[in-house]
Amino acid sequence: MDMSGRDLMKITIKTYQCLNRRLAFLVLLAVAGLLLTSLSGCAGPRKVYSTVDELNAQGEFILARNYVEEHAKDYGKRNRLLYLLDRGMFAFSTGEFREAIASFTEAEELMSELYTISLSQEATTFVVNDNAAPYRGEDFESVMVNLFLALSYANLSEIDEALVEARKVDSKLTAINLQYAENEENAYREDPFVRLLMGILYEMGQTSTDLNDAYISYSKALQGYDSEYQRFGVSFPEPLVENFLSVASFMGRAELRTVQQRFPSYRFASRADRKEMAEVYVLHLSGRTPIKQENIIVVPTPDGQVVKVAFPSYEKIPRRIAGARLHALPELGKQQFVADFSVGEPIGGIAIENLQNRRVRIYAKTLARVTAKYLAVRKAQREAADQFGGWAGLLTKVTGDILIFVSEQADLRSWRTLPEEILISKVTLPPGSYQLWAECLDASGRFVEKVELGRRELKAGDKILMQFRTTE
Repeated sequence: MDMSGRDLMKITIKTYQCLNRRLAFLVLLAVAGLLLTSLSGCAGPRKVYSTVDELNAQGEFILARNYVEEHAKDYGKRNRLLYLLDRGMFAFSTGEFREAIASFTEAEELMSELYTISLSQEATTFVVNDNAAPYRGEDFESVMVNLFLALSYANLSEIDEALVEARKVDSKLTAINLQYAENEENAYREDPFVRLLMGILYEMGQTSTDLNDAYISYSKALQGYDSEYQRFGVSFPEPLVENFLSVASFMGRAELRTVQQRFPSYRFASRADRKEMAEVYVLHLSGRTPIKQENIIVVPTPDGQVVKVAFPSYEKIPRRIAGARLHALPELGKQQFVADFSVGEPIGGIAIENLQNRRVRIYAKTLARVTAKYLAVRKAQREAADQFGGWAGLLTKVTGDILIFVSEQADLRSWRTLPEEILISKVTLPPGSYQLWAECLDASGRFVEKVELGRRELKAGDKILMQFRTTE
């Protein structure tokens, strides 16, 4: 129990000595309700996140994964989803893809269960606060689960399973958009990066059907970047345009001509030439996703008092590394292959805008809840005064006002271990053995650090997917 809890208990004991037992019992119930509400308002894995955030920021993903597993109970029952998401992300970041798949699969199942949350739980959030209900994730977080499942399977060369996860995004985005009325904004309607990933995965199959599906995926990715991601400052990633032109040449002259009219200055390799080469795709999971902070507005009441209205907003985490450059050096020969990274998935931007779109609805619900609490306390004040006298009414009012203040806390829970954004690069190489690395750069293009990606033996026709992560 914290200091405020002890102080309230002292007040209760003194009150018990001054008032009759029946009134004291009512006060004890009020204080107990206050303390329980305070605990529910503090829901969330706050005990673990100071350490998790620190280890994540330092790039100590193995230590972070072990810490999360050791402190699973500290997340609490209402935050089981956050535990699974964090465990899955750290397992993915350390290359333990089977473990990541297990965690993300369980997280997806739990999200589905919580999506059909009971009316009683919703009623609890209205009476207390949003922390009283189990955390079921933001819209975009649900899709990110499938994205990282797809990437986990792709790293294990299980392409069919990866495509299953990528295809789930379609149905999820449809379900998400159906939640909102036509007059309600929704920032997350399409995910072109997942479309791009699907196209790459389809191309790994290399059959005519696969190439046709790749063409469709690249086409939808292009539309998505054009219509949805431009507002995040994200243009078409280089690998998307190159691959789309190449696959369009397979589809026919008319399809190729259409794409070339859009990108007349782009060069691309023919399908025949690409079969003689190896392609390495590298994803850069950069930065740390914004975290939620509490915003408070003080609202006056008709009797001259004030109540607190609390709601969340995202705050960006500063980072040094803003970009990267991919390098491939052949074991035999001195020619070095270099390719830049471009932003593919602006996770932080999506998170911020997604919450901003819901801000009015969150504020309206919160204000309605505070008003209901205020009216209930004033009614209890009048009844206590009528039955036990003015002092009883005053005590009820003071206790109730404290209860309203303490219980109103914004829901600051989120998937904090996501990256800020995902960048993508592609390098096309002749068959052979290569040493791969990435040079990380700051916003001015200055070198920050080197990330070794290891040595790879590449054969003609290979399509390799790799990734690395930076958090500073």
